[in-house]
Amino acid sequence: MPRRLLFLHLRSLAMISLIWVIFGVVFFENLVRNCNDLGVRVNLYQFAVVFGLIGALITGTIIFYLKPAFSHHAVWKASIYKLLFTLVLFLVITFGLLLLYYLFLYKKHFQFGHFLDSFFSKIMKTRTFVIFILDMALMTVMSICILEVKDKYGPGMFWSMLTGEYNKPVVENRIFIFLDINEATSIAETLGHERYFRMLRRFFADITMPVLASEGEIYQYVGDEVVLTWPNTPENKLRSLRFLRYAYFLMERKSAEYEQRFGYVPRFKAGVHVGEVTAGFVGVVKRELLYTGDTVNTTARIRSVCHDVNESFVLSGDFMKDFERPHGYRIKAIGRVELKGKVEWVKVYSMRFE
Repeated sequence: MPRRLLFLHLRSLAMISLIWVIFGVVFFENLVRNCNDLGVRVNLYQFAVVFGLIGALITGTIIFYLKPAFSHHAVWKASIYKLLFTLVLFLVITFGLLLLYYLFLYKKHFQFGHFLDSFFSKIMKTRTFVIFILDMALMTVMSICILEVKDKYGPGMFWSMLTGEYNKPVVENRIFIFLDINEATSIAETLGHERYFRMLRRFFADITMPVLASEGEIYQYVGDEVVLTWPNTPENKLRSLRFLRYAYFLMERKSAEYEQRFGYVPRFKAGVHVGEVTAGFVGVVKRELLYTGDTVNTTARIRSVCHDVNESFVLSGDFMKDFERPHGYRIKAIGRVELKGKVEWVKVYSMRFE
């Protein structure tokens, strides 16, 4: 698993585990402290740590195993499978933790038959345990929902939604890449809509790793096009070019696989530009983060220039300002070109990999 993707998964795991710990404190104060009918006694610290540990194990299982295992199922069906699996996992964890508790408590006098009797009579048949199971199910559903929202809006956007960062328009300076597949219309006609969609889905899945490795954000998918963005910094300019390089050579390595499966290799072109945009959430029944401004429109126009100048990657003059040409990239000035809808001509550069 790529390091960047692992880091994102671990960050999600830590965040949700912390929520489980907080919920464990609330559960202890409102139920266990007042009317604990369990056969074991625990204090607040022990209970919160154990609850957080259970949450970490369940969430980790969802992230690293259940999500990829049920990614092609309907959301409701996948959620039911995950709940059933985590219920079994929770019982196994509870059984194991209680077994360790009894081993530590009784040491040499431990009897497995006595342990089983205590497990069912003092734990599973109690009112507290039943409520505990229901709360665990609720926390699992909440964890699944948080992960689904994070998948929908991408890394970092979940907190932006919670904090209301984009509830009001925000002016930002950003790098944009508009990337789409070459000759998409003719490929779709040859493959048919369903088979073309499968190729497109595979292509977008494959280039996700280069996006994560370059710390980019996927703004939106539009047909056979994906729009990527970074905050405009010299470091991110280099990362955006590294993304294109990584994605290009990844497709080269996978060309035989695509050729065998689909009969085509999805080559792509991209336009790169920087500038100020206004960002904010729009929509009532379906909220969406929207970037507006001349920068977005210009990037789309620069992408269309790729075909006119017979180049796969075209960079704007604004992108090249205050940016040293990195090693391994052959960047040449094309000159000024006229872009549809713009009065002034725009200086552009071509880019190839060495």
